[in-house]
Amino acid sequence: MAVYQYRNKIREYQNKIGDTLGPPKFSFDVIFLFLNNLTWRFALWGMIALFLPIFLFERFNQSVQNVLIFYIVSGVLFGFLVPLGAKIMSKIGLKKSMILATPFLVAYCLTLYYFASYRLFVFLIFAILTITLFRILYWTPYHVEFAKFTSQKDRGRQIAYLSSFGFIIGVIAPLLAGLIIDQLGFPILFIISMIIIAISIFPLFFLSQVKEEYSFSYFQTFKEAFSRKNRRLLIGYGSDGAQSIVSVVIWPIFIFGILNENYVAVGGITAAVILVTIILNLVMGTLADIKKKRFLIKIGSGLYAFGWLIKMFVASGFQIFVVSAYHSFTGIIRGIPFTTFVYEQMADQGHYIDEYTVLREVSLNVGRVLMLIACFILLGFVGLTWTFLLAAIASLFINIL
Repeated sequence: MAVYQYRNKIREYQNKIGDTLGPPKFSFDVIFLFLNNLTWRFALWGMIALFLPIFLFERFNQSVQNVLIFYIVSGVLFGFLVPLGAKIMSKIGLKKSMILATPFLVAYCLTLYYFASYRLFVFLIFAILTITLFRILYWTPYHVEFAKFTSQKDRGRQIAYLSSFGFIIGVIAPLLAGLIIDQLGFPILFIISMIIIAISIFPLFFLSQVKEEYSFSYFQTFKEAFSRKNRRLLIGYGSDGAQSIVSVVIWPIFIFGILNENYVAVGGITAAVILVTIILNLVMGTLADIKKKRFLIKIGSGLYAFGWLIKMFVASGFQIFVVSAYHSFTGIIRGIPFTTFVYEQMADQGHYIDEYTVLREVSLNVGRVLMLIACFILLGFVGLTWTFLLAAIASLFINIL
């Protein structure tokens, strides 16, 4: 009898270990949603986003401030149109909204192709319009669906495993993009990305039909976003948006200069950094479920802010790799618990999940636009590295959430 009890105890502990360390289970909706997101992000974020600021920097006669204007205009337009996207989502459903968004992302790549080929600035206007339409139609339903379909118990590990697959794919994308640009040029990169993004639409057809009623009016959305009761949400998410936009826009231009304007080197170092962060990403997913998330976010944001300060003194390719690897590590310590916390907050809203998601998007965008404007002003007096100080300060305010 004692032997059987002992065996049952062993099995019980094995199951607990397997539940904690083994791969989490996913619903079919999460899998199809992830396949869609992973496919187009491979093209847009992996191949285009890293090099787009550099592309614009070169086309604008190496004026960083003109690059910032492009992103500011895009951010302001998105901020004003987010509530309209939520209203469209309410009318046609989450699945159809994301399907409708995809052709606009294809059109975005097409406008970049024409701008790269003919250098007519009218194509940049169309680029801003098409990427904005994609963002307002895609991101709110995506986040709502993800919050609904992921498991409350294992959400941290689910996010970690899914993002690890994204990292694996992300190792290939920047290096491949650097080689394509170096050998064939930006127009070919945009065409290849356009084809990949077009393919990404197919998994969306297999998603379950979900409808959400967005109850806020257009002006009520902004009234709620800037209300006193949502002040912490505005500052917390706004800070996250502020520091992230420096990574997206300023950092690629900065390392491009250090690496002697070598596209392959930019892509190669970025790929190497992504490669060394995959394992830690999985570990942090488990911790996000079994430890206090706010504690991890607080520790991670402090370490992450320190990473921005170190970046101010980077002066070589090797230093870029070491500091970027550290920043990625600390970003994961902060990022996985933070992302898990975000989706838990969304899921806890119940009927108001879409309203909360829109307020989050508005807050993130306010942070991005204000940071871009601050960088624009700052660069009139000092160099690029001082924008990293602003990013470091913004990173600390994420803890307000």
